[in-house]
Amino acid sequence: MDLQLRGKVALVTGGSKGIGAGCSEVLAEEGCHIAVVYRSDAAYSERFTQDLAERAGVKTMAIQADLSDPRAIDGVYDRAIATLGPIDILVNNAGGGVVSKPFDELTYEEWRRVQDNNLNSAFSMSRRFVHECRSHKRGGHIVNVLAKAAITTNSTNNTSYIAAKGGLTTMTRGLANEVTKDGIIVNGIVPGYVQTHGHYHPGDADTLYKQQFLPTGEFATPRDMGVIVAFLCSPLAKQIIGAVVDVSGGTML
Repeated sequence: MDLQLRGKVALVTGGSKGIGAGCSEVLAEEGCHIAVVYRSDAAYSERFTQDLAERAGVKTMAIQADLSDPRAIDGVYDRAIATLGPIDILVNNAGGGVVSKPFDELTYEEWRRVQDNNLNSAFSMSRRFVHECRSHKRGGHIVNVLAKAAITTNSTNNTSYIAAKGGLTTMTRGLANEVTKDGIIVNGIVPGYVQTHGHYHPGDADTLYKQQFLPTGEFATPRDMGVIVAFLCSPLAKQIIGAVVDVSGGTML
């Protein structure tokens, strides 16, 4: 299916690994030029974007940045726009830095770091995106990668992450309500268990344990997530606005 995205420019945070890589790949295959933002592992990220350009026949670039620092945001956008042109699609996938410990043992610094990584970075990226769209009277799409922990809230010793992703979930809906009139469409996806480096190890006890909660018995692939994100960014999904799309493979049933 042609998602009518050819020639668009997409900026994907955390875009060289895991779910972000799946989003980058599918969007590139649909004809988008891709700016991949990564925090670490420069050699891998540069190689990933170069390979993607060759395979998909689009322009790509890799940008190193720590998005938890709001001072980094303008540099990311300025570089991406200078090389690829105005940004049409923003995928807020970057996160991590989870601190798993009892709530009363969390330090303020740990709490703040989790919020910066998983909520405040998406705020800063989205604020600049909305400013760009409004300033140039352009529409656009934002897709936020959420977490089922924020909806089921049954993840033990994980309140800081639940709060961050819960904030991002409600920000998704609130922002959609505010900016749809400007032609900016905002949605979010809620992944389940995905074949990422940190969470999927075939035969491992933890992987086998998680598989029992999947009705299909199979982890999703990063590309599965990328397909949904690309669809949400296409004109074909114009009636999906402010949605929190469950792509958890049935794990929230």
